[in-house]
Amino acid sequence: MKKIVIYSFSLALAVLLFHATANAQSPAPKWVTGGLTDLTYSYVEVVTGEGSSVDDAQDKAALAIVQQRNLAAGANIKVHVENGKITTTGDQKMIVNARILDKYVEEIGYGGWRVYLLVQTLKHPAYDFEKVTVTDEYPFSARAFIPGMQQFYKGQTAKGVAFIVGEVACIGGIIVSESMRADYSNKAAVETNAKRKVDLIDNANTMQTVRNICIGAAAAVYVWNIVDALVTRGAKHVETRDLALIPYAASDGFGLALSYHF
Repeated sequence: MKKIVIYSFSLALAVLLFHATANAQSPAPKWVTGGLTDLTYSYVEVVTGEGSSVDDAQDKAALAIVQQRNLAAGANIKVHVENGKITTTGDQKMIVNARILDKYVEEIGYGGWRVYLLVQTLKHPAYDFEKVTVTDEYPFSARAFIPGMQQFYKGQTAKGVAFIVGEVACIGGIIVSESMRADYSNKAAVETNAKRKVDLIDNANTMQTVRNICIGAAAAVYVWNIVDALVTRGAKHVETRDLALIPYAASDGFGLALSYHF
């Protein structure tokens, strides 16, 4: 019976971690909560749109780029996105040179969609785009040596919780089983009844086995955590340097050139 409990615990722990690791969904990009990033020749910003279809929501998000570049004009501009390019119609002409760096789509409610666009827009249409990289790769970090921390940093919350729970469960198992082993051994040392003495020794040996299994499991979870932290990809984020987040208002003339960048 005791061996069944031991094996069940080990199996349950392995299934928990495997399920969390193998079935972890790609987290939402970190950039979706970003504001305006001011570079030398361009802005990197997040615009959103909601609609009854993905295309409708994307068109509304693209329209936000025009609106943010002409806040005071009050013009009636319509924007449509198709194959990574945008066409505009309206009673004024506005030139906005921008490109989509990344896109994230989520379903909201019944039949509704929200589209997030990470857009880089030139401050002047004649400027050249600075290099901005969107990646799901992360550099090595000392967080990898603390179970779950690198997973949290990468946006993999469920997986991070699984590694923390797994490691804590193993350490708790080590402490409890060693305490019980010592208790059984101490009782066996002073027990005079031969049958009870044998039972106590047997229980002490069982707890020693449990302790050893927990030690092995703790080591396995720890190594698994490090490997996972090093090799798995996380939430997409923007890589660039010397950025500043500022509020802004800008106006210009109309029309929009927009292309996808991967």
